[in-house]
Amino acid sequence: MHLPFDGAKLDRLMEEAGADLVLAFTRHNIRYLCGGYFYHFHERFQAIAEAQYTPLLGVPRAQPERAFLVGGSGERGQAKDQKLWVPEIIPSERHPAAAARDAARAIRKRGLERGTIALELDFLPASAMDVLRRELPGARFVEALHFLEELRAIKRPGELDILRRITQTDAEAIQAAFRSAKPGATTRQIAARIEQEMTGQGVHFLWVFTAAGPAMLRAPSEKVWAEGEVLHLDAGGEQAGYLTDVCRMGCRGEPSPLARELFDACLATQDKVRAAIRPGALCGAIHDLGCETLKDAGHGGHGQFLIHGMGLVSHEQPRFGPGARRPLEAGMVISIETDIRHPEVGYVKIEDTVAVTPSGCEGLGDLGRGQWAVAAA
Repeated sequence: MHLPFDGAKLDRLMEEAGADLVLAFTRHNIRYLCGGYFYHFHERFQAIAEAQYTPLLGVPRAQPERAFLVGGSGERGQAKDQKLWVPEIIPSERHPAAAARDAARAIRKRGLERGTIALELDFLPASAMDVLRRELPGARFVEALHFLEELRAIKRPGELDILRRITQTDAEAIQAAFRSAKPGATTRQIAARIEQEMTGQGVHFLWVFTAAGPAMLRAPSEKVWAEGEVLHLDAGGEQAGYLTDVCRMGCRGEPSPLARELFDACLATQDKVRAAIRPGALCGAIHDLGCETLKDAGHGGHGQFLIHGMGLVSHEQPRFGPGARRPLEAGMVISIETDIRHPEVGYVKIEDTVAVTPSGCEGLGDLGRGQWAVAAA
């Protein structure tokens, strides 16, 4: 049986967690384990009537041929069309309790009613959890989040292609918004242009943080991007469930010497961290390097450095922080963020997404990172 994920790795991670079966619920993990498949009707919303669509994908350890998917009554056609590898599709009602009853029945059918079931406990609806405990009183329930994150941590070439493409689209959308923003444009109008540009390139718009001038409001509003003000645009979107997140800087007219100084401090921090990213580098050391570099730039009191993993979830593995001992591996994707919030200038920020390569890292969507986008005054 051909699986769209590393089956041997999943078996090893499940064995380490003591799990006999993983029961995945979240859109990102079902998409990953199903090779991109998710019921199209509920791809961007789950609530319906008095409850929500609750897909449950069960994969027994070392027995993928006994996997099952509890889903909606209309899924069989799409699953067949997309050649979904899961052998058994179980139609159910769009209610967590009903889906859980059907999943429990499938687990008993496989003789695992007294086994250890790994669940995404922070995501699964309480009514579904109640039913599983009642229907499977002899089972032990454990957390699946950590080993499912670990399974997704190294991106395959196809995943990297998606992330490369959508991050470039994100960067292009931001630059188009800067270029098209006429004098008198509000941050809400500028954000709308980013959404338009992303959608036109097949990327689903998710958010944009805007911050024009020293007020530092990070939300689209009726605030006009005024002459002499800096503006950062921090935008994200998704395609096939994969996320992009980019932040670039612009100024209405030429930026002041102080604004340039702050920008250069952010850029220098980003560059130094990127130069240190390579397989084997420890996450804690990378985090500390960014914090120390920003502090040494002279504006650390107004600044913040943040670094996190990216993929189907923002802030997924790898995770960074003081003392983090995990080494980076080729194929990991990382977001690097440096900002300085100066009361005279405003919110200056650069955010890059990079992929770890065998010899260093590759910038995804680097357009506009090293220079100001200067709009007409």
